[in-house]
Amino acid sequence: MRFAPAQLHLDCASLVEGDQRERADARDALVATAAQLITEQGYVIFRLGRLRLDGEESRRLAVELSEALRVALVRRGAPSAMRLEQDKEQQTYVPEGFGSRTLLPHHDGQHCSYLTPSTADDPDWAPAGRQFGDRGYTTTPAHKMYQGVFLADPGDGLSATTYYDWLDLLGTVHRERAATEEAGDARSLARWLGGNLRAALARQPEHGCAYPSIGAMLGLGEPMWHGLSFHHAEAPLTDGERARYPLAGPLARRCACGGCVGDTARLFCHQLLTATGRTWGEGRGRWEVLAPSERYDLLFGHNLTMLHGGLAGGAGRVIGPFCLVVDEPVGPEYERWLAAAWRRSLPAPR
Repeated sequence: MRFAPAQLHLDCASLVEGDQRERADARDALVATAAQLITEQGYVIFRLGRLRLDGEESRRLAVELSEALRVALVRRGAPSAMRLEQDKEQQTYVPEGFGSRTLLPHHDGQHCSYLTPSTADDPDWAPAGRQFGDRGYTTTPAHKMYQGVFLADPGDGLSATTYYDWLDLLGTVHRERAATEEAGDARSLARWLGGNLRAALARQPEHGCAYPSIGAMLGLGEPMWHGLSFHHAEAPLTDGERARYPLAGPLARRCACGGCVGDTARLFCHQLLTATGRTWGEGRGRWEVLAPSERYDLLFGHNLTMLHGGLAGGAGRVIGPFCLVVDEPVGPEYERWLAAAWRRSLPAPR
């Protein structure tokens, strides 16, 4: 685990200084920087909390920044149909018996549109394969390209957001398995993940999970690693899950590294070891970045290049989802954006 680099913490003081024109210019310059950093590094933290404004004014600035970021990304080649979606606030769920909860690495939205290859990299890819599930949404059915979080209340826990370099994780596993020179390039990586998602989608009647698991995306064949959805580390294994997957109960008693807390975390540790050759503790050491934030900060991340999670969030933690989404992940603009995203870039500016 390491902390987010200083350049990803964006000072927002200029947003409340000077006249209206100066503030607008400062906002546009700030989101231009943010668009570049999100593309290349995967995420940014707008430090709105340091302005010490009230909740209403902080939220207004968060909306303004999010919309301006959308415009900046569209100007640089993101699909013109991309829109800002503000969903209802969410309060942190803490499993019974625990004082806080830890969210394991995941993507926002159960769709896999942002995980598939573009048709430029795989001409045979059918856009219809970009919807892994159509039920049980945590938020909405829109396809989240960039995920944003407005921290309305940090709660009584550590309340730190975690990020994980998904492209590096994928590339590392693919290179270690394939052991070929081309295994690490964007095209082969996108096609490999696309093939794993096709297989997981074809097996959905067997495993029944509406959310693509990390094990499935990394090509594991055991149905249990497709059918169990790992989210809250401390969550207990249900009786139904124990009955459906007899191996899950014994594995949940102790994880591969011996240090994980909770049934779900211990199973996730076994899954990660099987898929990557690394325990969850070792995976955290390699890929986890801690992004501390305070009340009213706004965090934005790229949904293809980064997984995200949450460390030690308390029950009083409240977030407002601010996502940049499309309703239909199809068309030339989307394909160009997706191909560029696999290369940590954006299409040519408009």
